[in-house]
Amino acid sequence: MQIAWVGNFFLHEQYFAGSKTLIPMAVFLAFEILFLVAAVATKRAGKLDNAISGAALGVGAIAMCWAFYFFSFSSIANRAGLILSYLFLVDLGLLGLVLAKEYFNRLVAVVGLVVFVFLGLWTNDYLTAHNLSVALGAYFVFALLHSSLPIVMQRLGKATPSWSAHLFPAATLLLVLLPIFKLVTDSFLIWPLVLCVDIIALLAAALTGMLATVAIVLVLTLVTLGAWILRMPPGLGGLPASLFLIGGFSVFFIAGATLMSRRLPEKPGEVGNIFGGLGVPANFAVQLPTLAATLPFLLLIMATLRVPLSNPSPVFGLALLLAVLLLGITKIASLDLLACVALGSTILLEHVWHFAHFQKEKANVPFLWYLGFAAIFTVFPFIFHRQFARKSTVWASAALAAPLHFYLVYEVVRITHPHSGVLGFIPAAFAIPSLLGLVALLCLIPTDSPARNAQLALFGGAALFFITLIFPIQFDRQWITLGWALEGAALCWLFHRVPHPGLRIAGIGLLLVSFARLVCNPAVVAYHARAATPIFNWYFYTYGIVAVSFMVAARLLAPPRNLVLNQNAPPLLNSCAAILAFVLLNIEIADYFTKPGAYELTFQFSGNFARDMSYSIAWALFALLLLIVGIRKRTRGARYAGLVLLCVVLLKLFFHDLSQLQQLYRIAALIVVAIIAIVASFLYQRFLSQPQKQ
Repeated sequence: MQIAWVGNFFLHEQYFAGSKTLIPMAVFLAFEILFLVAAVATKRAGKLDNAISGAALGVGAIAMCWAFYFFSFSSIANRAGLILSYLFLVDLGLLGLVLAKEYFNRLVAVVGLVVFVFLGLWTNDYLTAHNLSVALGAYFVFALLHSSLPIVMQRLGKATPSWSAHLFPAATLLLVLLPIFKLVTDSFLIWPLVLCVDIIALLAAALTGMLATVAIVLVLTLVTLGAWILRMPPGLGGLPASLFLIGGFSVFFIAGATLMSRRLPEKPGEVGNIFGGLGVPANFAVQLPTLAATLPFLLLIMATLRVPLSNPSPVFGLALLLAVLLLGITKIASLDLLACVALGSTILLEHVWHFAHFQKEKANVPFLWYLGFAAIFTVFPFIFHRQFARKSTVWASAALAAPLHFYLVYEVVRITHPHSGVLGFIPAAFAIPSLLGLVALLCLIPTDSPARNAQLALFGGAALFFITLIFPIQFDRQWITLGWALEGAALCWLFHRVPHPGLRIAGIGLLLVSFARLVCNPAVVAYHARAATPIFNWYFYTYGIVAVSFMVAARLLAPPRNLVLNQNAPPLLNSCAAILAFVLLNIEIADYFTKPGAYELTFQFSGNFARDMSYSIAWALFALLLLIVGIRKRTRGARYAGLVLLCVVLLKLFFHDLSQLQQLYRIAALIVVAIIAIVASFLYQRFLSQPQKQ
């Protein structure tokens, strides 16, 4: 009743202006201190102790509610030091009561949540550039107080929710986002606060063993940096400061996450918990440095897209620093995945810059950067080959570095020297490091190493990738598709020398991709203009080389190497080769009869006697060839395909061609198709009684 009377007495607005503002605040603080002292002084358990403790808690709660009421008066809320000091004293009193009385321990998190809700509301409504320093200092004090108190209480043996120690650094970082978006002029004082909050979070995680908290704070810190970059002017003025912040926080988190993942490894099979119940994978100690390594590159990509950066050296220089740091941690901490993460992140950054800002007039600098990054990742495992002799992940990043950088280097040369006529030398030059790496592996890696085949397969596959690109790039048309097909066949050949199952899977995958591009993409024939030469043109060598690649791969994967993922591979490969040959046959006929000067092919099956007869006779001959192959190889599928195609030819002849042709041509068409059908029937009957392969 006394508190209510005091509250009604001070409700008049005259007490919230000038020096009278201190009167209601002082009264509530005095009552809170009085009841707190009484509660602490009451040592004996019983009704008196419970009554005084409850009264003290009630006074503190009312004082906190009055903080929200004071917040509604701008004359108080605009005085940041005054209202935040009042909030701190009320908060300190409540926490003192919670610390003194064990049965109030669970209220630690509740009090902290109320305080940070108040700070968020006040920041949104009353924060200005003038009181920013006071607000940032208050954020730090409250974050330190509410993050450390649960840990102190645990050390004293008092039960308290452990997740509350990790909640408030994240809440503080969310508060920091408000000044960044709210104020027109951002103060650099924000970043010392962010760093201090990050240190608090890392210390809390180290003391409690909750690694997931570091991930949450890491993400929020980088979100804060991302908000800063979004507020950055479009010019280059804010880029140095942004790169400095990204680099500093990246090094801090990568080093901190790696150190904590080594000092606090989770046991296999265990599941960590965040905030009491949210599960975390047991290998989170390995994933945490990976997360810390990946997110800074996303910020670099954001900065690259934000500013018109014609010279990539500032961004690429920081990326080089991060990549070297990650490779160093890979060596020291044996976290092999970080090498692949560094390579993938660097490649993504390079491609984003290249497609957004590359200029032909300034090609030398990015060209050197591309080659430099490729060389660093390729050479790294060879320097420490003794440590990585029995591993394959780091060697994968080394083998893939050159193929992943090839397109960028090729594009630079193609754009700057479009008519040089020596583009085929680019893959030839790239093949040399891969071949040298293959030779070095044969000399350096012990023959008893379990990863030796994988390492040889990686560098051998990379070398074959470049070798198979020489011909298609030099002849320009469909060089990507041809490169895939030739590489697929080459990987199947390499499987004979290095029996690693991944080679067969990768080879068949590349062949199927090239098949899909040529057969399932109807626009492929329109990518380039028709050649002036009929028959022997780019259609012939593109589809022909891919079909031959399928047949070679099928022969290389003959039994006992035929089972790939428990499936018989040669029938699939031979079928794809036959389909490609049939498509090529139709394309060549269409190309031959398309009007001169036309850019694209014209597929028509009526209106021209020679063209119609060419389709019918060509299909019949192709069907006969399928029958011969099926009979010779004793494969039922080829025979059935030949018979079906021959039936289609007969139906086309009787229901389409004969109605379009003159009488003399009808007789000639019937005679030709009849001869083919008789030959097919003779061959089929002659060898049908022999045992057939299913």
